[in-house]
Amino acid sequence: MVETKKKKDIETREVKGKAKAALEYCKYASDFTIKNSGKQWRYILIPHDVVKQNMSFEFLSQNYEVKSIEEVK
Repeated sequence: MVETKKKKDIETREVKGKAKAALEYCKYASDFTIKNSGKQWRYILIPHDVVKQNMSFEFLSQNYEVKSIEEVK
Protein backbone atom coordinates (compact mmCIF):
# COMPACT_ATOMS: atom_id res chain seq x y z
CA MET A 1 0.00 0.00 0.00
CA VAL A 2 1.52 3.32 -1.04
CA GLU A 3 0.52 6.83 0.01
CA THR A 4 1.98 10.24 -0.62
CA LYS A 5 1.23 13.01 1.83
CA LYS A 6 2.26 16.63 2.18
CA LYS A 7 5.49 16.65 4.15
CA LYS A 8 4.06 19.04 6.75
CA ASP A 9 1.06 16.73 7.33
CA ILE A 10 2.99 13.53 8.03
CA GLU A 11 3.44 14.39 11.71
CA THR A 12 -0.25 15.17 12.26
CA ARG A 13 -2.42 12.97 14.47
CA GLU A 14 -4.73 12.25 11.51
CA VAL A 15 -1.97 10.94 9.24
CA LYS A 16 -0.39 8.95 12.07
CA GLY A 17 -3.78 7.41 12.83
CA LYS A 18 -4.24 6.46 9.18
CA ALA A 19 -0.70 5.05 9.10
CA LYS A 20 -1.46 2.89 12.12
CA ALA A 21 -4.62 1.61 10.42
CA ALA A 22 -2.67 0.97 7.20
CA LEU A 23 -0.04 -1.03 9.08
CA GLU A 24 -2.76 -3.15 10.68
CA TYR A 25 -4.45 -3.67 7.32
CA CYS A 26 -1.18 -4.76 5.73
CA LYS A 27 -0.55 -7.19 8.59
CA TYR A 28 -3.96 -8.84 8.21
CA ALA A 29 -3.74 -8.84 4.42
CA SER A 30 -0.27 -10.42 4.61
CA ASP A 31 -1.44 -13.08 7.05
CA PHE A 32 -4.19 -14.05 4.62
CA THR A 33 -2.21 -13.86 1.39
CA ILE A 34 0.83 -15.72 2.74
CA LYS A 35 -1.44 -18.58 3.86
CA ASN A 36 -2.84 -18.63 0.32
CA SER A 37 0.42 -18.55 -1.65
CA GLY A 38 0.47 -14.77 -1.91
CA LYS A 39 2.97 -12.08 -1.08
CA GLN A 40 3.51 -9.94 1.98
CA TRP A 41 1.88 -6.51 2.04
CA ARG A 42 3.95 -3.45 2.94
CA TYR A 43 3.02 0.13 3.77
CA ILE A 44 4.95 2.95 2.14
CA LEU A 45 4.40 6.58 3.17
CA ILE A 46 6.18 9.07 0.95
CA PRO A 47 6.48 12.80 1.64
CA HIS A 48 5.30 14.67 -1.45
CA ASP A 49 8.45 16.73 -1.82
CA VAL A 50 10.84 13.78 -2.19
CA VAL A 51 9.21 12.32 -5.30
CA LYS A 52 11.26 13.16 -8.38
CA GLN A 53 10.79 12.08 -11.96
CA ASN A 54 14.07 10.15 -12.06
CA MET A 55 13.33 8.01 -8.96
CA SER A 56 12.34 4.40 -9.24
CA PHE A 57 9.51 2.84 -7.32
CA GLU A 58 12.05 0.42 -5.86
CA PHE A 59 14.11 3.30 -4.43
CA LEU A 60 11.06 4.96 -2.91
CA SER A 61 9.75 1.73 -1.41
CA GLN A 62 13.13 0.84 0.10
CA ASN A 63 13.56 4.27 1.66
CA TYR A 64 10.01 5.04 2.83
CA GLU A 65 8.54 1.72 3.94
CA VAL A 66 6.93 2.07 7.36
CA LYS A 67 7.45 -0.97 9.55
CA SER A 68 6.09 0.48 12.79
CA ILE A 69 4.08 3.53 13.81
CA GLU A 70 7.18 4.92 15.55
CA GLU A 71 8.81 5.28 12.12
CA VAL A 72 6.25 7.78 10.84
CA LYS A 73 8.28 10.99 10.52
